[in-house]
Amino acid sequence: MESIMEAFKDPEKMKLMMFKYTKSEGVRLWGGFLMTAITIFMVFSSGDFSFLLTLSSLVSLFSFLMVAMTISSTKSCKGVSLKMMECYLAVYFCRLTAIVPFEGYLPFDKSGDWLYQVCEAVALCLAGSIVYCMRVQFPSTYDEAVDSFQHLWIMGPAAVIALILHPHLNNFMPTDIAWAFALYLESVTVLPQFFMFMKEGKAQTHTSHFLAAQALSRLMSFIFWASSFSELSNPEHHIKKFVGHWVVVIQLIQLIIMGDFIFHYLRAIQKGLPVSEVINWSSSAV
Repeated sequence: MESIMEAFKDPEKMKLMMFKYTKSEGVRLWGGFLMTAITIFMVFSSGDFSFLLTLSSLVSLFSFLMVAMTISSTKSCKGVSLKMMECYLAVYFCRLTAIVPFEGYLPFDKSGDWLYQVCEAVALCLAGSIVYCMRVQFPSTYDEAVDSFQHLWIMGPAAVIALILHPHLNNFMPTDIAWAFALYLESVTVLPQFFMFMKEGKAQTHTSHFLAAQALSRLMSFIFWASSFSELSNPEHHIKKFVGHWVVVIQLIQLIIMGDFIFHYLRAIQKGLPVSEVINWSSSAV
């Protein structure tokens, strides 16, 4: 931070700092996405706060696109957790069953007319294409031995909790449960990837960017639901009156889980280090 403040006082240092950051792949990647997001906001948003939910979906879509394009160009699935991607298939499928035929969980602005649903559907297709590449197209590049986290351990509990604690915005129980299951599972879906990182002792560049984008997406979703959680609760029910609180807490848990990784991811970008070294750098910093 001190170096940044000094750069503001010295035009020459500012020029060198900008040159250093523009050489960073992470800065170029996020800069390009920022411009895209601003354009979409200006075209599709009504300026309502609820656009934050659509922006969260857009960031998540962006993360899947990065991974899919990398796999397509390198013809390798190295460093990507199949268990995580299969969990995301369940997340997006269940969420779409709740937001396509019903309007209870949609953003209030005009992005909720179709853009939000399209972002979720495209993310589902991208996750499906990644799973297809890992299971069918390039299975020899996927190392199952290091992707050993049993994802049923997180899918089962998420389903049980969703049966007990689910909102009622659609007033149709199957889709309300499906939406809750998607949210709860999404909050812990990154665990297989983290376990894979720990077994490999390193992170691939595209998976590092993927997790950073997912963290940003969850932060936006957390901010939105933290301001709207009362709508998710049923004050007349002795259990479901806590649903809104639980939704906020479960998303906060994910942010805490990802906190250390994101801290070192941002430090790696700040110091001009390859984000693929974020795991090694994190370990050496401890």
